[in-house]
Amino acid sequence: MARTKPYKMQIQENIELSKYTSFKIGGKASFFADVKNRQDLVEALNFAKERQLKVLMLGGGTNMLIRDSGFDGLVIRNLMKGIGLEAENIIAAETGLTLPEINNFGYKNGLVGFEKLATVPGTLGGALYNNAHYLGLLLSDLIDWVEVVDSSGSSPVIKRVSKEQMRFGYDTSIVKTDSLIAVRAGIKLVKGDISVSKTELIKMLKQRSEHQPYGTFNSGCMFQNVKASIGPGHNGTSTGWLIEQCGLKGTRVGNAVISEKHGNFFINMGGAGSGDILKLAEICQNKVKEKFGVDLEFEIKII
Repeated sequence: MARTKPYKMQIQENIELSKYTSFKIGGKASFFADVKNRQDLVEALNFAKERQLKVLMLGGGTNMLIRDSGFDGLVIRNLMKGIGLEAENIIAAETGLTLPEINNFGYKNGLVGFEKLATVPGTLGGALYNNAHYLGLLLSDLIDWVEVVDSSGSSPVIKRVSKEQMRFGYDTSIVKTDSLIAVRAGIKLVKGDISVSKTELIKMLKQRSEHQPYGTFNSGCMFQNVKASIGPGHNGTSTGWLIEQCGLKGTRVGNAVISEKHGNFFINMGGAGSGDILKLAEICQNKVKEKFGVDLEFEIKII
């Protein structure tokens, strides 16, 4: 059943979430709304506030596991895709854009430096939430400012915050720690040789496809890298390496399996439930703790 008044955008009820996640796992949302602009977003948030509903922002559906029980609240799918130049080298991008879309806009304007992040799946909103990174480059290295929703008053308002105010860290930002919604960000790039950048991008995409299970139903890395330097990896030790050292690649629970290509990727072989994924995660946590004495922390968001 859909509601159209007094709201301009459509609020849907009892919507299956599995089709909106890269894991293809997830139960129903009590309410669901697609937002294409700021007015839609404000209306959706007002709808949730009036009914005292929890809110879940959804972009590309990567880097998350939604339980089979679903989400008892309002899921807002971010389809805001406005983009332009705020200055000669600053792209002002809305958070429903994918990272490759932002990179391509940069190319059209002679800007490079985003190619590493263009290999990361998902949208800018999710990337700001978790401070996306690849090969030592953090998204925060390129951020100039971010516009976020302030819901402290009677109605949501959007304000601009500085890079410093975002409190970026490895796998974190205030979008994550303070449950904020990022609407738009200023991304600072440099003028450069587009052909060289494209060559590097193709090389990195090839590298990812060789070492990660592209073309499967997965949600990216399950766990954060371990801070302790007990093995190879960026920003500490690769959790994929730790899981592989425990002989867990290929381990299967129900229709979920740990990738043979990369130990930190779990794959839905078709019909897996959230319980299958969480059981695999528990096996990895226990084995890595037993062998290396470290605790694995989730990188994905569990809903």
